[in-house]
Amino acid sequence: MPTVSFTTSGALGKSALRQANERLVLNSIRRSPGISRAEIARTTGFSRTSVTFVVNRLIRERLVVEEKVETGAQAGRPPTALHLAARSRMAIGVEVARTKSRVVLVDLSGEVVRQRDVPWQSDPNGFLGDLQLAICDVASGYKVRQILGVGISLPGTIDKSAGRVLGAEGLGWFNLEVGAILRRRLPWPLFFENDANLAALAEQWYLPAGREPLRYFVYVQTQGGLGTGVVVDGRILHGVASAGTEFGHVMLYPDGRPCRCGNRGCWEQYASDAALVRNYVELGGPDGGVDSLLQDSLRIVKLARAGDEIALQALRGTAASLALGFVNLVAVFNPQAIIMGEPFSSAWDLVEDVVHNELKRRVPAYSLSNLRLLPSREGADATLRGAAALVLAGFFTSFDHTKDDSLPNGVSIEAHG
Repeated sequence: MPTVSFTTSGALGKSALRQANERLVLNSIRRSPGISRAEIARTTGFSRTSVTFVVNRLIRERLVVEEKVETGAQAGRPPTALHLAARSRMAIGVEVARTKSRVVLVDLSGEVVRQRDVPWQSDPNGFLGDLQLAICDVASGYKVRQILGVGISLPGTIDKSAGRVLGAEGLGWFNLEVGAILRRRLPWPLFFENDANLAALAEQWYLPAGREPLRYFVYVQTQGGLGTGVVVDGRILHGVASAGTEFGHVMLYPDGRPCRCGNRGCWEQYASDAALVRNYVELGGPDGGVDSLLQDSLRIVKLARAGDEIALQALRGTAASLALGFVNLVAVFNPQAIIMGEPFSSAWDLVEDVVHNELKRRVPAYSLSNLRLLPSREGADATLRGAAALVLAGFFTSFDHTKDDSLPNGVSIEAHG
């Protein structure tokens, strides 16, 4: 939701009101390309005079372009369609991952303009130095002010305000000041978030035009471990220290497999991409030898589709363990939907019956009546796209990235000037 500033009397300042109106109108245009001024007035509740005032200012600022729509009618003023001037501002998204990290430059519509890959290296300073160079590379040719900021996805438990990794076992990073290191080298605002939370954000942000976002759902990411992004009433749930919703480390079996978190029997050990690959090898499948669990797990999906019985058995067995965790998610959150990332989003038709049957065995029917199980629309790019969306969402909805006061859900404000 928008972030606002208040005067000492508690009233919204004129500048904040103006920015609020701009962002609400701009976001209407983003969600409905080609929308008219009259449609904006109807959907926002603003007067037509206010909409015209705001739109004209956005056009002067080169954030919006307007084009006439040919209707064939002779009388009256021809209607106009509003679109974002997509290349007027850009955002950078960064996905930090063990095998290969990626950096993208996107425009206001979320279209990828440039992408760079950053190979992993065990020395954090060396790796972050290469990451910084890749960020500067994708931004080359653009003025500093055109880049809205850099959204950075980090796995594990993080302090997102500082960009400090408290614990990312898969990377071998503990108490690493990623934010402090990168801020010394980059001129743009940096925004940090957990990878699963950003995958959930991507599902919210990159919606087809006209579709309403889900407000209660859980995104289950099974790449490089198992993470969950939980959205409650349209907002990502973080916990008091931004370390909550780590359902990958909810224990399924007290005496189960040892987990890299130090516990045993964690859900991650039975339902992640690593678990799928391990199950495949233990059932007699050959070790692919690819240095990427995502590549290996997607290879197993392809083999299963081609009729490989071992691959299909491994896939369906891992999906049964995935469903066990879903039982807990349903009991805790009563979500509208559970969304699955890769590799299960690519294999959903092969495992859907397994997951549904396990849930029916263990969850009351009334708890399943409104639940949807959905493969991710964004697939393997969900976290990367979410990192860019973190910056875009701030631009389209907030007034000042440094403040955290928010308007209540459903509240809009209007003022001239």
